[in-house]
Amino acid sequence: MPDGQQSAYLKAQRQHLEECEQDLAELGTLLEQRPWSRIERHAAERSLQLLIEACIGLAKHWAREETGMACRDAITGFERLQDAGRIESDIPWRKIIGLRNVLVHDYLDVDPDIVKSVIADRHYRTIIDFGHQALAALDRVG
Repeated sequence: MPDGQQSAYLKAQRQHLEECEQDLAELGTLLEQRPWSRIERHAAERSLQLLIEACIGLAKHWAREETGMACRDAITGFERLQDAGRIESDIPWRKIIGLRNVLVHDYLDVDPDIVKSVIADRHYRTIIDFGHQALAALDRVG
């Protein structure tokens, strides 16, 4: 990716990550106060989906920078980064990607308790932290 496009991509991803972080934190605060409305539940699902998709894109981009090889599927970027010692191997990326797949493809069967748990227990922070790590790494190579 040319430098100008790389810079614009990273800037857009950084802003997107910050928005997801704010939205999920706010949804967590609301959940502490009361049950979500249907619209808030949908916002939580969509925010998680977008966050995971952004991190899949960042993982693919970072792995390509590290290895020179494109990643064809969602998990490959994370696996290559783990193999290269760039990210921890204890993060359950298959489960995270599986959640994204359910949110996108099996939206009628989403378990609302799982979504609530991911947000209430702040499990989404792992995904946010990866996003920040990937952006920092891509800033260094770009």
